[in-house]
Amino acid sequence: MDAETARALMARRRDDIRGRLDEVDRRLAAVREARGDWTDEEHDPEGFALTHEWSQAEGARVRLGATLRELERAGDRVSEGSYGRCAVCDAEIPTAQLELQPERTACVACVDRRRR
Repeated sequence: MDAETARALMARRRDDIRGRLDEVDRRLAAVREARGDWTDEEHDPEGFALTHEWSQAEGARVRLGATLRELERAGDRVSEGSYGRCAVCDAEIPTAQLELQPERTACVACVDRRRR
């Protein structure tokens, strides 16, 4: 894959991630507002649900932030000329996989081996 195409894929993915981060921030703000000053979860029927919602949104925020950092590293690999190569076996990562996940660093075979 050429550098221009790779950078365009990364830009689209980055925009998508930032949009999702905005949604998560709105969810977190809504939970914060719903909780107000009330901190007695044990006696608040909404307490558990709000804590669960907060936990899910915060987890999503962390994962999305990590993906943005991975995209930055992918941009570095484009500049270095190593983008699109598996970091484990050095095989070429299929274009279709990079189109879905431009921050990808491993080929399908290596990812499958790692999961076992």
